Amino acid sequence: MIRMKNVVFLILLLPIFSTTASWESSESTHFSVYYQENTVDPASILKIAEEFYAELPRITNHIPTETIKIWICDTEKEFQAFVHAPIQDWAVGCAFPLSRRIIIQNPSQIALAELQLAQVLRHEIAHVLFGQYTRKAVKGIPLWFVEGIAIHFSKEWVPGRHETLLKNVFTKSIMPLHELTKKFPLSSPGADLAYAQSQDALRWFVKVNGSEALWSIIDKLHTGMNLNAAFDAVLGYNLDTFDKLWRESLPQRYHWAALLSSSYVFWGGLGGLFLLTYFVCWNRRRKQLNKLAQQEEMVDPFFRE
Repeated sequence: MIRMKNVVFLILLLPIFSTTASWESSESTHFSVYYQENTVDPASILKIAEEFYAELPRITNHIPTETIKIWICDTEKEFQAFVHAPIQDWAVGCAFPLSRRIIIQNPSQIALAELQLAQVLRHEIAHVLFGQYTRKAVKGIPLWFVEGIAIHFSKEWVPGRHETLLKNVFTKSIMPLHELTKKFPLSSPGADLAYAQSQDALRWFVKVNGSEALWSIIDKLHTGMNLNAAFDAVLGYNLDTFDKLWRESLPQRYHWAALLSSSYVFWGGLGGLFLLTYFVCWNRRRKQLNKLAQQEEMVDPFFRE
């Protein structure tokens, strides 16, 4: 059924792209990649995908081995049309876990995104694998947990998320996790904060409880248990308590001293120091020139009448 759905999906979308692009495909053991001619290297994409697939045997050994299809769209217009669903302008990847389908905008075409194809690809594959493993409960899993898992599994690193949390902890504008259950903010800054919170919540969970506790919760989701019940069974408290404990930990981990050590403050302070040094030197130079000018205006006693 999954293969048939993908075929139908392809047939429906071919009229959209057939007049503007020639699509090719390449396959590996677990993946098929679809791309436009001369836009990406399919061998490198399949290599990244297979290597990441091998990193998660605790999931991949317990899900169907049907092919995961990856579509690489070369422009934002094609990406938006291919997703065929409401999606924010800042998004560059989208996964449909239950149909084992991934759509990615070629990051080489995004001048301002500073995203690597490997990073986006690993993140979206993580969504598919986690969704397949937890398919009995996946529709009820909060979005912050889903995104946190994808970031955690893919070992994703995005510059600026640490500073984003620092700034919002400092201004007391952190969103409770229960506000990120169904959707993330539409604005790019709001989404950045939501992803930063999701990443930090999972990181703090593992730091406090260990990775095996996280796997125990994931295994309970695999059986169909909802996340709230899984937290209670593994940790002895529910999601509301976790949310409270996590937010209470933030000021202890993101405090004013850490703010002073952030890259923004560092470079801002360096720039400020440069300007201060410039003005001090300029003022000293101006005083020296004024002193010389005053000396030149004085009449030498030798020339007095």
